[in-house]
Amino acid sequence: MGKKNSFSQQAVDYLKDLGGSANVDEIVNCASRIRVTVNDPTAVASNEQFIADGAITVVRRGKAIQVIVGLDVPQILSVMRQLISGLDIYDAELDEYGLTPIGEKATMLYECFGLDGNIQQITVVNDQIMVQVKDVSWVDPFDIILQLGIGVTSVKTVDNRIFVDIADATDVARQMLMMNVTKSKELMRHDSD
Repeated sequence: MGKKNSFSQQAVDYLKDLGGSANVDEIVNCASRIRVTVNDPTAVASNEQFIADGAITVVRRGKAIQVIVGLDVPQILSVMRQLISGLDIYDAELDEYGLTPIGEKATMLYECFGLDGNIQQITVVNDQIMVQVKDVSWVDPFDIILQLGIGVTSVKTVDNRIFVDIADATDVARQMLMMNVTKSKELMRHDSD
């Protein structure tokens, strides 16, 4: 195995090795692997480069690339998703789960909206995130959302839409959208099995 480095550095290195953000079509994970569908497999670095950057090994099948990194994969993938979405991961230190403060806010807020598949749409206007859900009864009570300590100042429900006033709304919503796309693809893949 290659060098050990921080989650942030590994994320930067693996994304570079995959040919950059523009070459990543889809990215998910399992317990120990980063599973990536790339647009151009010829733009992907050698297995030796991935190993030098900390990977255990790499498995390739056409456009499907699996970077085996071990049990740190959730933390590394979280940073990779932030990089792909255009967030600056160096604005703040990562927490014990490998998340930036924005990633942590997004994860905590996302989990308030119920089971996977409940979120139908996420949009943002100014400092307000609108989350349209299938079933409002799956959403955490509003006093719980307000008490998360992540900068939520108000929560309002109109039909099946939840309006959340929160600092850094655009960046938080971007992270939530990425989580929702990933979860939706995982659900579709699971349903087809």
